[in-house]
Amino acid sequence: MFSVLAAILVPFAVSFGLFHSVVQGPNFLPILSTFIIAPIISALLVMIAPEKYARWISLVVASFVLGLGFKLFLNYQASVSGFQFVEDVPWLKNLGISYILGVDGMSTLMVLLVTCVYFAGALISWNISLRRKEYFVLFSLLVGGVAGAYESLDLFFFFLFYEFAVLPMYLLVGIWGTGRKEYAAMKLTVYLLAGSAFMLVGFLAIYFTSNVHTFDIRALSDLSATGLSVSFQNTWFPLLFVGFGVISALFPFHTWSPDGYGSAPTAASMLHAGVLKSLGGYSIIRVALPLMPDGAKHWLPYLAILALINMLYAAIVALKQTDFKYVIAYSSVSHCGTILFGICTLEAAGLNGAVIQTFSHGIVAAMTFALVGTVYGKAHTRELAKLGGLTSVMPILGGLFVAASMANVGLPGLSGFVGEFLVFLGSYQSGFHGGFTIFQALFPIGVLAIVLTAIYYLRLAQMVFFGPVKDPHWKEEVKDGSFVEILPIAFLLIVSLAVGLYPKPFVDMSNLSIAPLIDHIGGFK
Repeated sequence: MFSVLAAILVPFAVSFGLFHSVVQGPNFLPILSTFIIAPIISALLVMIAPEKYARWISLVVASFVLGLGFKLFLNYQASVSGFQFVEDVPWLKNLGISYILGVDGMSTLMVLLVTCVYFAGALISWNISLRRKEYFVLFSLLVGGVAGAYESLDLFFFFLFYEFAVLPMYLLVGIWGTGRKEYAAMKLTVYLLAGSAFMLVGFLAIYFTSNVHTFDIRALSDLSATGLSVSFQNTWFPLLFVGFGVISALFPFHTWSPDGYGSAPTAASMLHAGVLKSLGGYSIIRVALPLMPDGAKHWLPYLAILALINMLYAAIVALKQTDFKYVIAYSSVSHCGTILFGICTLEAAGLNGAVIQTFSHGIVAAMTFALVGTVYGKAHTRELAKLGGLTSVMPILGGLFVAASMANVGLPGLSGFVGEFLVFLGSYQSGFHGGFTIFQALFPIGVLAIVLTAIYYLRLAQMVFFGPVKDPHWKEEVKDGSFVEILPIAFLLIVSLAVGLYPKPFVDMSNLSIAPLIDHIGGFK
């Protein structure tokens, strides 16, 4: 236990203490690139080191990156407008492609999310024994790709980092997964690559149609310079929305998600649900809305119906599942629908709610998948009919699952409440075409999805952790979670509590990005 704590606290303290000297001092270091390079260096070190050191290297690097993530969040200057810590290096100047990284309030939250889930995933993977070196190499590369996508301000590199993150997921599911893992890995990859094809076509259309001929998101957001017509925006906006929406399991392109999560190893499920899937909603706000505001105002009231189907349909399907992990998988699909619905409102409250819900969903989904994986590793079954009474043999994990369930339900005091409240507040406030309030009409249906979420999570907790013990051998053979199993789950719960109990700094950080976006688009009014 003490050696694990040392591997966590020492690199965390080092990165936390060095932040000012490497970012603001004379020896300037491109801090945003560190979030990409550090996991890649971790992968390289794991490749050359003996296998027994693979998990230690990954944990040390993850702890170092976690310290940088918290320091970045605490040192972001709210008084400075625009993007901060910008790194701009021309790559193919004649084609308008540059390596540009930068963060505003929203992407700072997303970088913090990546570092939290990276750290928790490294701990949850502690007991991986099958091909350990290869596992941690792919795990680290996935993190580097996702971090690059969240920080990139160039559409070309955004696409490149996204593809860089998808390919390790295929191998993680296909090799270390369970059940129909080959089928799930192929289905997940095909859907995500199909979504990326929509994205690429949209990016190229913007590039060739605009007057500026650049992939720089900042330059493309200047509509007076790009000259993107209303008809162009109305034609291409839904293509981008669907391309990004596939990542967020937008109905009817959602079926890859439950199969992928159901078969993926625990840490891969955490990373995919927590950070890669969250990239869809983030990308709509970062790319689609500012580059095509007129197309957004034209299509979002109708696309909101698809988001609402996500919420309600996935919640109903979750009620019918008999596999523990599939319930959580469909719950994730439903919560992503909430994020997309908040984006569609084009209200400050709704968009801020979408950002906070993206952060919350990443934390809570990672926590819930970690719990499912830990329980499965001890009980050796995910069938709800065979589970029951587990609090008598694993009381700490049972209590943590109840807390995670309450976060998913949206209990006040936990992060899920903040995002959902703001999304539905934005829904109620949003008007369309001179007072036709389509979002107000959809409001009760969205609330019904929240009610169903409470039903299936309470039912799940009762079936798995309460009641009589189904297998008498569990009392002798099954033990509560170990230190390295409980620590990452407890850490994620603390983050969820921090957002729920004191949401102001997180909402203020989000609003630094949303307020200028609302001014840029103008909303429906």
